[in-house]
Amino acid sequence: MMFTEFQPLGTQIRQSSDIEVLSDILLPEVNLAVWQRQLDAELLWCAAQLAARPAFALQRQTHLADLPALLQYAVPDMPGRDALCQDIVLQAQMLACLMDTEQLGVRLKALHSAMCPRFHTDHVALRMLVTYAGPATEWRAGPDDDDETGCLNVGDSALLKGSAWPAAAAVWHRSPPGMATRLLLTLDPL
Repeated sequence: MMFTEFQPLGTQIRQSSDIEVLSDILLPEVNLAVWQRQLDAELLWCAAQLAARPAFALQRQTHLADLPALLQYAVPDMPGRDALCQDIVLQAQMLACLMDTEQLGVRLKALHSAMCPRFHTDHVALRMLVTYAGPATEWRAGPDDDDETGCLNVGDSALLKGSAWPAAAAVWHRSPPGMATRLLLTLDPL
């Protein structure tokens, strides 16, 4: 696997309330694609309940067809569970379609401190992030403190290129600072 050198992101970020923006990640000049969306109140309530559980974590490699059953088993029965599980499956289906794969790495985890407090790049080709509760992921156009920064919002579906993407600049990002509880979904094509 060959890793690429850092290149400034500049205008390589696409954000829209149109779901089609996610396919922009396949363009060579786009390194971060964000589908900006509002989530259902019941889904958000469920996510907040899961975020408050210190030990809640699901981390597996799975086939896309097995994901619904895995989520039904892992996510406790409560109002909003079905909506949350359906949304996670939708995210996984979109990523699987874009990357032409049926195998995914899935991590749905309650976080009570910053998982990755420093700006970094991921050593993967592509990663999807969705924050369902709490402060969302921050991104930066480069590794320097004076580089342009931004922040995702709760519910945003973000595709970030990593350093293993051929001929692309990886996206610098981090967990938001502080001790706020979060529920974060991470999907990786395998």
